[in-house]
Formats: sequence, C-alpha cells, structure tokens
Amino acid sequence: MVLASACGLSSDDISNAPFDQGIPMPPSEPPPTGSKWQGVEVEGACGRLGLAWVLVDEVCGGTDAPDYLDYFRAPMFRDGARVGDLMYVVDATHLWVLDVSDSEGINRQRLLGGLGEPLAVALHDGDLLIAAGSAGLLRLDLTAPFAPVIVDQVVTPGPALDVYVTGGQAFVTAGAGGLAVVDLDGPAMALDKTIATPGFAAAVAARDGLAYVAACDAFVVIDLASETVVSQVWLDGAYDGEILVAPAKDVALVGDVAFVAAGRFGAVAIDVTAPAAPLLLGNCTVQDDMQFYASGVRANGMRLFVAGGEWGILPLDIQQPAVTCSTHVLPVLPELPEEGGECAQDAPWEVVPWDDIFEPVPPGKDPIQTLPYGELVYAFGDARRIGLRAMDVRLASAQDLDKVGRYHEPRLVTGVAAAQGRVMAVGEAGGLFWQDEQALLIPDSVAVPAAKDGAAVAMLADGRWVIGTHDQLLVVEDVTEPFPLSEPIGAQGLAVHGNRAVVPNSYGAVLWDVDGAGTEVVHSGAETELPQTVAVAGDKVYLAAPEWTEAIQAGPGEGSPLPPHGVFDVDDVMDAALWRVGLPRRLLVATDVGLAEVATLGGKAGLALHGNDLRSALLPTGTYVDGAALGSKLYLVTVDRGSYRSQLVTVDLVGPKPTVQAVEGFTGIASGVAVDGDRLYVGDADRGIRVYDSSGADPVLLGTVAMEVSP
Repeated sequence: MVLASACGLSSDDISNAPFDQGIPMPPSEPPPTGSKWQGVEVEGACGRLGLAWVLVDEVCGGTDAPDYLDYFRAPMFRDGARVGDLMYVVDATHLWVLDVSDSEGINRQRLLGGLGEPLAVALHDGDLLIAAGSAGLLRLDLTAPFAPVIVDQVVTPGPALDVYVTGGQAFVTAGAGGLAVVDLDGPAMALDKTIATPGFAAAVAARDGLAYVAACDAFVVIDLASETVVSQVWLDGAYDGEILVAPAKDVALVGDVAFVAAGRFGAVAIDVTAPAAPLLLGNCTVQDDMQFYASGVRANGMRLFVAGGEWGILPLDIQQPAVTCSTHVLPVLPELPEEGGECAQDAPWEVVPWDDIFEPVPPGKDPIQTLPYGELVYAFGDARRIGLRAMDVRLASAQDLDKVGRYHEPRLVTGVAAAQGRVMAVGEAGGLFWQDEQALLIPDSVAVPAAKDGAAVAMLADGRWVIGTHDQLLVVEDVTEPFPLSEPIGAQGLAVHGNRAVVPNSYGAVLWDVDGAGTEVVHSGAETELPQTVAVAGDKVYLAAPEWTEAIQAGPGEGSPLPPHGVFDVDDVMDAALWRVGLPRRLLVATDVGLAEVATLGGKAGLALHGNDLRSALLPTGTYVDGAALGSKLYLVTVDRGSYRSQLVTVDLVGPKPTVQAVEGFTGIASGVAVDGDRLYVGDADRGIRVYDSSGADPVLLGTVAMEVSP
C-alpha cells in the first residue's frame, strides 16, 4: 500500500489505514463519508442527454437545493460534547445522551427530538449550545442532565451549521447568511450582529477579536469589531471544472496556524501570523486512497486529529505547527464525466452492492468529526447513509490511537416470528420468548445461539422455529445438524410450507424437509441480482425480486408470472434517478384473501392483492421491511433510518380495493412483524419487541419488551 502525505509520516504514524487502497466508487454505491452525489446532465455516446453522478461535498455542494438540509439526516453521529460522565451527541435529527463513565460499557440514557437539524455543539456556563440547521442556535439547560430542556433560541440568517464559543459570545456559521455573532451573557441569547462572508460559511474559530471562517471555496479572516473581511485565501486548484474538490469545511487554530479540513486535500495549513496576509503552507493528506476524506479537524496538546471518513483518523504532530503540513500535495480525485462518453445502459442493480444496501451493515469506521477529551479522543460517525450511528473511544496519545471503547446504536432485533404462544427474535439480543398476559413476553430458559447470527426467521407448522444465519446455515429447532445454504439469505428469504423451509436462490427456491426427507427444487425462470422475498400460499411458492415488475409462481419448470404489480414498469426500474430517491423493495405475504405484494421504487409505494382478481392501492411512502397477515388484515412495517422513525401500517384487504386503515409512528428502527392469535409483535432494533393487541379494528399497543444483549 502506498500512502502519501505532506508531513513525511510513516505508515506506523497513521491510524486506521485500510488494508488496501480505496478506489473511486461507482455512482450507484453510497458516497464516501463527508460527501454526497450530485446529478449533472451529460450527452452520452448514444446521442441522448443522461444524468451522470458526481461526488460533491455534503456541506459545500448543492447549497442552493431546497432539500439541502435533508441530506444531513443520514444515520450518522456528527458531533458531541462531554459533561462529566455524560456525552451529548447530535445526528442532525436527535440529541443522544450517552453515559460514558465506562468506555467499555457506554449506554444510552435519553433520545431527544424537536431540535431542527442538530449538526454541531458547544458548551457555555454549563449549558449546551446546538447549531441546529433551520432552527438556528439553541441553548439547552443541563440542570437535569438526563433530560436537557430548550431554554432559548436565536434565529440565524441561514442554516446554523457550526458553533464556536469564546468568552461571552457564540459564533455561528450560517452558510450564505454569513457569520452570526450571538451574545450569551444577557438574560437571554441575543443576535448581536451578522457579518457577510465571502463563499458559504461552513465552520468557524475565533480569538483576539478575529474570526477565522472556513467558507467552502475561501478561508476568510474577519475583524469582529469593524465587521469587515480582513483577508481571504484558498487553494488555486479548489475547483475541477464546476465541482469544488477542495472544500474548506472545518477549522482549528493551533498557535499561528489555522488547519482547515478540505476533503480529499486533507488538512490545509495556513499561517495566520499576519491576519491581513494569510499564507498557505501546504496540506497533509493520504494522496492515493479515495476513502480518505477530511471533514473535521480538532486539536489537543501536541496532536491534531483529522477525521478522515471511511479511512479513519489521521493524527498529526503539531509541536511545530508551521512545519506540520508544509508541502503542497495534490491528491487523486474522482474522475468527472465527459460529454460523449459511454452511454449508460447498465441496469442499476448490476452495480448496487445489495449485501451492503438492502440489508443493514455491521458497524465500521467512518469518523466525520472528533472530540479530544483529556487522554481520550472520541470519533463520531459510522454511516455511509445505510449503517449505524456510532462513536469510537480511542487513546489520544497512543501512536495508533488504540480503541478502548465503542457505542453504536442497537441492533437488538433484526427479525421476528411467532406461533403457538412463542416468539423467536433474531439479532444481537435474539432468543426464544413465551407469551405471558402480565409480562407480555418472558424469555425461554434455553439459549439459542443461532438467534444472534440470524438473518431470517420463521415458524414451522408444528411450532418449531427455523433460522437462516449470516453464515449461510439453516438451523432448525430439535434438529441436530444445520443445513448448509449455497447462497446468502436475506431478511425476507425464508418461508415455510408445513414442516418444510423454503429458501429462494438465483434460479428459484429450495424446499427443505427439515426432518430429513430430502429437498425439492422449484424454478422461477427469471434472472435476479437482488435478494428475493418468498411466500407460500396454499401449495404454491411465490417469489419476487426488487427489480422485477411481476411476482412469479415458481414450479418444476419455468415459473408463471402473476399480473404486474403496477407500482413501476420496466422503464421505471431501469431509471437510476428513481433508485436515488428510494431503492426498489418487495414483500410477499400470504393472506386469507389472496397473496399480498408490496412494491416500492423512488417515492412511490403500492400494494397488489392477487386473488380471484387483481386489486391494488397506494401505500404511504417508506422503506417496507416486513409484513404479516391475520385474516383479512395486513400489517406492514416501514423504517426511515435517517430520521430514526418507523411506522406500523394496518391495511384492510376487504372491499373493492385494499384500504389503509391505521398508521402508527414511533421512534426506533422497525425490523420485523409477526402475528399469533390476537397478539401482534413488532421487532424494534433499538429497544426490543413492541407487543400489540390485534383483536380490534386497529392494533393497540400493550407495551414494549425491553431487551438487552446477553454476555
């Protein structure tokens, strides 16, 4: 592996370097942490205009878009402040209160919403200040540390993106609105002045009457007393065509040097000894690794910590800050699309890494910001828009920033099945539970190790559980040896037919007789790239892949397609722009009145009910992750990982067409739904299992069974 930086570091000096070099990712993959995709029109070789996707900075790109702030709701921790044994962390949607007294056993105490888009935090006189996007600057009283309360708010001239506190003032960057200076010492916060700033004000640091602003395509020094721009400077090659490839997006002052986070250019060093004539010194980056993308810079003692996205944290020695990054290094940049280039005819699913996108990924390392605190450095991030919010705890003085702790949002339950008074949950806290009138559910005394590695779960006709694991095994209750699976199994890739387990594969499905009577193979006759959903209605096996426009009844020969679901057609599913809005999803659920098929693509979701005739209806927009039926009622769960919200959707299947009867929203990550008699169980990856009474017209929440990971 070749690593290049302007500071002469060896590989031993660099924390978290990946084992191989990163490469530019295809546009159909999630963008690297700290960046986002932006569509540009190009004329392809086929003679028609098309939409090409280029990487732009998440803060400095597309700033005029009406949905500019929406992107930040990706599931990612963005900043935090520690007060005693508590850490207050923001994710652009919520404020998380974490107990960090034990770095190896961090746990969440509170989750608070209604804060706009909380992006950055600072402390002042025991209060917490939040740069909250459209909500401006918020002040929270921490007198009750586990339940902070908003006590003040200042509206800023643009979205509040960053906050820096010194003395009795808060400096808030407000994008095109410039720099807002807020007086903190009065009985209430007050906007003292707004100073126009060249560029797009993204982050700020201040001292001695001067503000140093990272303004996307400029580094700006402002005299606060006169409210004038003293100077501005930035890299000559900041733009590649119309794309800003060197975004000035965060700033930290170390002596007479300002270090500015600049994406692939890493940390840019600027000598500010003479504020009226700042001097560009050079930059520290990882030249050849496309995973490295600097979004945050924070200093403590003799080290500067550069949050480098999916690459990790780059620690820099700043004993002599003027020589730390004193050489100009041009990093490898993503290629821009060319007019008349290749005509993009590939189907979107041919480049989508479905195992990462269609199923939640395990936590990795995607720091977008750090917080040095004493002997520790906290790293906030972990997302790629599909992963888990997480915070690493590392030793700040260790050469390789040794990790001593970690918190990531729970994945307690990732699937659920129920029958005959028993509930089987898979996930980190997975196991077998029994229905109980008083306690809702009580755990079985026998542990089920396969439940913790479960990818899919179902109940056989005789009440035994069957689990498909991430290790490609089919594990069955009271069956000694597991059955090996030839392909990975998805969350919806398991159904039952009597005491046979039905598992789809690339050519159809295999029906496993779990009691040793052999297997039966059925075929779909259709190609698929994405994980299929499977259902059994009567004696028939039905399959659907997200990219198909029709579900298929599998058989010994080629399958028989069902009528098209009508939510999207062949042209729609080939439109990569729709995939950007929302990936295609499919669910199949056997009901008493026919086979229910749920299909989604872009911002559209619909239900097709296959019976004596085809009846269809639109559904609320969302990512549908599971469904279950009781009689003529269909229960569906949707999830929005960005906003940390889920919905239970109840559909009445009787009548001229299916009708959405009730929608219940809740905070958390819905992961599965199952019904058994008059009980409805919704898996919540954040807390455990929500238990409903389903005997009435609408399900009624009885309570939530809180679960935790066993040793």
